[in-house]
Amino acid sequence: MSAHTRRQDRASFVEALRAAIGVAHLVGSNRALGRPAVLGRVLGVRQLAQAAITARAASPEAHTLSAAVDALHGLTMVPLALFDRQSRRFAIRQVWIATLLTVLEVGLVGTGRRHRS
Repeated sequence: MSAHTRRQDRASFVEALRAAIGVAHLVGSNRALGRPAVLGRVLGVRQLAQAAITARAASPEAHTLSAAVDALHGLTMVPLALFDRQSRRFAIRQVWIATLLTVLEVGLVGTGRRHRS
């Protein structure tokens, strides 16, 4: 199996995981109340769209941008976790999910340095 094929397999795994998280957000939002329900629906749609767009583009740039979106999302959840009691548990879960997806996306791209043969 070539390095390119392995990278494609890893990218497919990451985007399938992202899509599954999006579906979980949508399903979970049906059981939630208030702000977490609305946020769950919005994030579910965003995760599904992000998975589709990143998989379709299938480029290092798409994965880099996807990692940036995940990192930004995680950062925006920190104030919510600190200051909104109603959304605290939801926000903490989002920080963990965003961190995981950021690490996975960065892992697909690597450092960006080219190795000389």
